[in-house]
Amino acid sequence: MPLTESQLRQFRDDGFVIVPDFFSTEQLQPVMDWIDGLVDDLAGRLYAAGRIRDKHSSEGFYTRLTRLEEEFPGAAVLIHIQGVLGQALADLWASPQLLDIVQQILGPEIAGHPVWNLRSKTPLNPLATVPWHQDTAYMAPGAEHTLQPTAWIPLIDADRVNGTLQVLRGGHRSGQVFRHVPERTCGHEKSWYLRIPDQDMPEGEIVTCEMPMGSLLLINQLIFDQIKECILMRTARDPHYQIDWTAWAGKNRIADAMDQKAADPFDATVTGPWLHRWSQAITRGCR
Repeated sequence: MPLTESQLRQFRDDGFVIVPDFFSTEQLQPVMDWIDGLVDDLAGRLYAAGRIRDKHSSEGFYTRLTRLEEEFPGAAVLIHIQGVLGQALADLWASPQLLDIVQQILGPEIAGHPVWNLRSKTPLNPLATVPWHQDTAYMAPGAEHTLQPTAWIPLIDADRVNGTLQVLRGGHRSGQVFRHVPERTCGHEKSWYLRIPDQDMPEGEIVTCEMPMGSLLLINQLIFDQIKECILMRTARDPHYQIDWTAWAGKNRIADAMDQKAADPFDATVTGPWLHRWSQAITRGCR
């Protein structure tokens, strides 16, 4: 299902495009099963360590992590930062239909970037609410000159009530990297996010991307590097090329980004080199 000329034009002009009904429920189910396994493993470890009283085994995909978070604040972050790529997610990421539309934008040489995210959003959790930012701010300076589309795939009907993305239409056009500050310097000490201060936000139309499950959001943006090498996903040099996930997927990309490893396996503190890049950007405040 290639992008239409209208969709390609929207991606170029607006910096994003929503493609409805891109993935079937059957295609997403293995990823959801993998996440269920991660949550079950975390529940078992928290219970064995005496950090929770109930593993909430009777809860389903959309409620169990919320129950764990209520007992152990930080459970959702621990799922987010587990950092090892499961095969089900790898298969979805490298699915031919997704690579086909990326090829329309980038051409036949496609590499998967080290940064992928499993965002475990639980209700009323400030660490699941990402402030206004550019993905390029999490990268090394100069990386903004390389185009790498980001694909965002909801595993639930995502809307303005239960949480979805907002984008600034055309926000990519200037090519400028706006000033960011670490959110932890703005009164949110546990946050690892960067944010653009209110006075530095450019004007423009804010679009709330309400998307039913199975939709795909493509964002014209760059992704943080300096964590580990990219992985080749498709090349015109070898039409029979097969991705070798063996070592790459098993390397914990979140742990590699940390400045130091936590002694407590249930420590949900996150740090990384993007905070150092913007450590001098706080003098004008957060608002």
